[in-house]
Amino acid sequence: MLSGEILIYIEENLKENLTLVDLSERFHYSPRQLYYYLHEITGMPVMTYIRQRKLVNAACEIALGRKMYNVATDYGFETQAGFYKAFLQCIGCTPSEFQNHHKLRRLKQIDTKILSVREKLNEMNEVKIRKMALSDTKSLWENIYSGNTPEEVKERVRKNIDEMDSGNCVALAAAIDENIIGTALIRKSQHILSSNRCELCDVVVNPAFQKQGIGIKLCLECFLHAKQIGGDYVLASCRNNGTERFYLALGMAESGRIPGGILEPWGDNKVYDEVIFYKRL
Repeated sequence: MLSGEILIYIEENLKENLTLVDLSERFHYSPRQLYYYLHEITGMPVMTYIRQRKLVNAACEIALGRKMYNVATDYGFETQAGFYKAFLQCIGCTPSEFQNHHKLRRLKQIDTKILSVREKLNEMNEVKIRKMALSDTKSLWENIYSGNTPEEVKERVRKNIDEMDSGNCVALAAAIDENIIGTALIRKSQHILSSNRCELCDVVVNPAFQKQGIGIKLCLECFLHAKQIGGDYVLASCRNNGTERFYLALGMAESGRIPGGILEPWGDNKVYDEVIFYKRL
């Protein structure tokens, strides 16, 4: 489709000075036609979309250790101050925060801040299970959804809160004060033939707190909420990498496997069987 060709062209030329007029001439549209056509596809004005894609790609380069000045220049920003402000608005943190965050991810190190929280923890009863809040965004980015940008995490939390308000899901957070160390979500099926089912997903515990019962505690709370929102069954799935033992410990039963059903789009692009579990409440 032509829309795909235009978006691919934009992606491949983000370091160029792309304009609406140039694009319309290249793809034989009037500027007005192209503006409305791409707005319908992307949900935003053309130049806003291009600017966003520039900043997302710039963030990837900064995550790999490139200097802000060089990245800003490559993507057409005239000043570091202008790039800094645009980056903060689009990505949700400063370039240096983003770079430091991803340096820890590359080295597979745990943030000293969360290690300090663990050291001060006297017992697991200090971990509170509560509903997720928008104010959790920064901690969720730092400790749980570290592969996303803060702005992407904020949008994810907003969607979860909207679903909770409609009564279709409950998104839980395991918290020590303002620090989020684990998450789990239970979502009710919206299909007319499976409205008595709920899906357990987004079960994540920060590495510093794994194998201490946090995940079990989150999931058991999810089962209670599943019953409250009308679920008779809970379904879940995982990779066949040993995670199966966790779901079996929850009292869930394996119902089948999809060979090669999970492909990780990062690192070595590892492929796993997807293991399907269920539990009757």
